Amino acid sequence: MKKYWIITFFCSALAMHAQILEKAAFNLSYRYTGRNVLQAGLEFRVGDFSHKSIVLGPSVLYTRIDQKDKFLPEANIYYSNDGQLYGASFNQYSIEPRIGISLFNIFFLNTGYAFPIHREKYFKGITFGIQFNIAPAKGSKFYDQMKIM
Repeated sequence: MKKYWIITFFCSALAMHAQILEKAAFNLSYRYTGRNVLQAGLEFRVGDFSHKSIVLGPSVLYTRIDQKDKFLPEANIYYSNDGQLYGASFNQYSIEPRIGISLFNIFFLNTGYAFPIHREKYFKGITFGIQFNIAPAKGSKFYDQMKIM
């Protein structure tokens, strides 16, 4: 009887893993937030709506601060509505509300304003960025489908 429960557990874990990969993507982006920043991370799409969804995920920022390489964790959240993006990102130095556009959830082009929350104001002022999302699964549900009339 234990073997059947173990097999059931592994099968359900495998199914959950497959569903997570269907709605996930890797992101690579360039942002200017008062300094040049490269970003890499994961994005997860929440919701089954074809053109309205919430995209959230963790990422790592790479920049040079005081002639030293810095890797900073960041979390972001977006609401996507027919190509329009509304969202925010949070890291240990700033909070950045953003607006932008999305092309089928493949490219995000956004702008915002970084509000410093730390004594050292490494990130502040008007920001802009471009993000490229790469889905690891073929036939991914992360991307929006094109409407054909």
